[in-house]
Amino acid sequence: MLDSVRNLKSMWIERIAEATNWEPLRLDFPWNGVEEDLGVTLPEDYKKLAETFGKGEFSEFLRVLRVDDTRQFDLARIWKKFLDGSPENGPDPLFVPYQMYRPGRRGLIPWAFGEMECSYFWLASAEEDPASWPIITQGDPYPLQQVNMSTSEFVFRVLTDPEFEPFSIARLFPQPDFYPMD
Repeated sequence: MLDSVRNLKSMWIERIAEATNWEPLRLDFPWNGVEEDLGVTLPEDYKKLAETFGKGEFSEFLRVLRVDDTRQFDLARIWKKFLDGSPENGPDPLFVPYQMYRPGRRGLIPWAFGEMECSYFWLASAEEDPASWPIITQGDPYPLQQVNMSTSEFVFRVLTDPEFEPFSIARLFPQPDFYPMD
């Protein structure tokens, strides 16, 4: 069962690469440092997505965070920025009813940003399997919403599924692409 779930998540990354005509990079990022900072293991399909594409932008819309020496797309740095502005206890006023993730608690970890003030988070907990973390979205014009699917399936559907409302950009960008950034 576990292998079939892993294969399905790998399939989504392959489908994203195929849809964007992207040759996988097979990068190797030092995830241990990020996961140590966070106090939690990140979803495997997310890590594979970052390693397959590297730093860049999907269809002039979606930027997936990762380990980034330039710190521009660095997941740990951006999470810490959110955390610094977030109350220690209780919901974050910007993300009610959620709070930012802190080790030992359940909360939001940012993993991507989109144009039009869209933000994508996991509702993370060290007590739960990262593969089961729901995605919490926030954007203009929709309020916070929870989506129960893997990171890679979510990205694929945003890029290619015109019926995946209100998240899809498939009608605006019928041929998805990926633009690498240095």
